[in-house]
Amino acid sequence: MTKTDENLKIAFADESQTNIEYLAYAHRAIEEGYVEIAQLFREAAGAEVVHALNHLKTMRVVKTTRDNLKEAAEGESLQIVSMYPKFIKEAEDEKREEAAESFRLAFEREKHHRTMFQQALKKLD
Repeated sequence: MTKTDENLKIAFADESQTNIEYLAYAHRAIEEGYVEIAQLFREAAGAEVVHALNHLKTMRVVKTTRDNLKEAAEGESLQIVSMYPKFIKEAEDEKREEAAESFRLAFEREKHHRTMFQQALKKLD
């Protein structure tokens, strides 16, 4: 992997994370009654999505729909099989119940996502 490839991966991850953070900031601003500030965060979040999508395009990550469904199902499987069970256990071991519950919720939804992708792939075949 070249330095530019590594930089594209880092930039994509950063833009993606920033998008979600800005959306969370917008949500908080609304809770605090700052609707105009929330809109600023939402506009910036939208720009971050554009940046992230441009990086993905440059990285040639998006393939055919069939390939994308396979990739998505495999990614969900990895989260189900290894990532979230480990995260849940570690959070429980550290007595971080709020984190464990967040991981459990994601774990359960990932199962549903995997099933949806697998069913869609079967319909294509």
